[in-house]
Amino acid sequence: MNGFISTIGDFNTLSTTEILSILKSKYSNAEKSQILSWETLINDIKNSKKFNEINKKCLIGLEISLPTDGMAIDLLICGKNSIKEKECFIIEAKQWNDDYINNSHFSQYREPGFELHPQIQVYRHSLSFKDYLDIGIDYNVHKLVFVRNCSKNGIVNLINKNTLLSTKNIQVDNDIDEIMSIIASNLICGEITTDEIINAEYKPSKSIIKAMESIVSHNEPFILTIEQQNVINKINEAINNGKKIIRITGAAGSGKTAILLNMYVNLLNRQANGEDVRPVFVSGAQNTAFYRSTYPEVERSFSYSYSLDKMVAKTKGNLYYVLMDEAQHNQEGIIQTMIDRNVTLVLCYDISQVINANNSIAELTNLEKREDFLCINLEKSVRFNGSQLAEKNIRNYLKGSLDIKEDNIFEFKVFNDLKTFQEKIVSTINNHPDDTVAVVGLLSNDASKYTNSENPDSIFFTQWGNKAECDWLPYINDKNYLSKNNGNLWVGTWWMPGLDVDYIAVIVGGDANHSSNGIKAIPDQAKHYLMMVSIGRKLNLPDELFVTKKSFGKIVQDNRKTADNIMNYLKDKPDLYENFINMFSQLLRNNYYIMMTRGRKGCFVYFTDQTGKN
Repeated sequence: MNGFISTIGDFNTLSTTEILSILKSKYSNAEKSQILSWETLINDIKNSKKFNEINKKCLIGLEISLPTDGMAIDLLICGKNSIKEKECFIIEAKQWNDDYINNSHFSQYREPGFELHPQIQVYRHSLSFKDYLDIGIDYNVHKLVFVRNCSKNGIVNLINKNTLLSTKNIQVDNDIDEIMSIIASNLICGEITTDEIINAEYKPSKSIIKAMESIVSHNEPFILTIEQQNVINKINEAINNGKKIIRITGAAGSGKTAILLNMYVNLLNRQANGEDVRPVFVSGAQNTAFYRSTYPEVERSFSYSYSLDKMVAKTKGNLYYVLMDEAQHNQEGIIQTMIDRNVTLVLCYDISQVINANNSIAELTNLEKREDFLCINLEKSVRFNGSQLAEKNIRNYLKGSLDIKEDNIFEFKVFNDLKTFQEKIVSTINNHPDDTVAVVGLLSNDASKYTNSENPDSIFFTQWGNKAECDWLPYINDKNYLSKNNGNLWVGTWWMPGLDVDYIAVIVGGDANHSSNGIKAIPDQAKHYLMMVSIGRKLNLPDELFVTKKSFGKIVQDNRKTADNIMNYLKDKPDLYENFINMFSQLLRNNYYIMMTRGRKGCFVYFTDQTGKN
């Protein structure tokens, strides 16, 4: 990271001129006004009596560059508290007076004629440090604003001009001693090296699931990339110009969900400011169940698409913004109902992530012919630790290619035996104790061959149950996997579009084999019952094949028995069976694509059947 960084002790031995010389050498294109502001801040710090009360081994940084937003931290001070936790104070420094504040217009973004509000700016800096640096996860991060030339009334006026309510509680002060006193009371010792800050690297750590906390706090969930922010700007411009249906496309990890979530939180803040907008966030069925259990205080914020008919008022649909992730999983007709009510729709859908044949792709494709439709594409992936090869390698492998391109950023490995696959996962857990590692797969009848229920050499187990993801996801996020369940690892037997982990390990059981033609489904071994039933419906198979059962007092479709009926029916119908297998193989490929693209740093795959049979 660029900028000036030293211990406070060394900072005190240097003159203002010497520190300025270091900063100018690092930022050779700095303008005179920028250099003058550095000089003023350095002198303010050196003249602060309370600054001298901070432990001299603590670190101080000036103009510390950040990896996400193209800006820099004005002042950073870090050390450890009384219980040896790492603490970081980020201070945004301004030299504004009352007249400047009174006559300026402030915004949540940098735009012509507006100043970015400093409370929002320092909040984004803290988010960048905490969630986008490899060291950030280890720090408690605090935010402060120093405005040296204004009065207390000027500070009140400045805070009142902040339109992002969730950041209004960030302390703003015009007395440097007040700020240094807060820092001195928290930082008891140093014990952090300058190299830790200087060598910090860009490594996103926040998952979509963690970011959902923003719906509770109304804080921005992510620092968006320039490309993602430009997409939001295009969406807002399109809506203002009369577009009612916006589609966001892009490969796995390009930030589609992040954009939807940022837009949703922004709409919540507009609503809190008194504007009559009615945002609805639809995250996908399995995600919704988990989010509701995790954030019960805002349970109703996480909506199922089938609930939209009741949620969206028929006569006031124009006030609603429906932000829908995984829109391809809707039942047909839901989207059209929203259009008929004049709702503004922002949708993410991807044909390569369709896992059921009775999907809404046809309905969504028809929307693309409308004049009020706009499609915006994201080109860069941000999930895979910055790699632009990871997603391509995964996609090509699933299509049958073994030509995996060398990638120094993202670790993608395919294993041919259970032993080395397990060893790789265990070594990854041991070598990266702060990283999340998830094992998924085994939706197959032969799962017991690869779990410790029948295989004494296996460290894997599965655990079925209604909404089991509500227990499995906390297990993943809590880490320390080898200290639980006698060191055995719980395999998640479903896909989770909202899941982001550092390392994903995927076991493909007997439900498919991998050949030069890609994944081919083996229905006799598959437990993808809902997927199989949906194909049967798509092929218009006889109604008598589809049977029901009673569950929790309700009559529901018996997917397992229906799947068995379908396979028995197809046995003596080779052409129809081939159509079924082709559709099943494509959906299964999509299913494993979703699983394999959940990792940020690596993906390990064990295909139990790589016989190459076609």
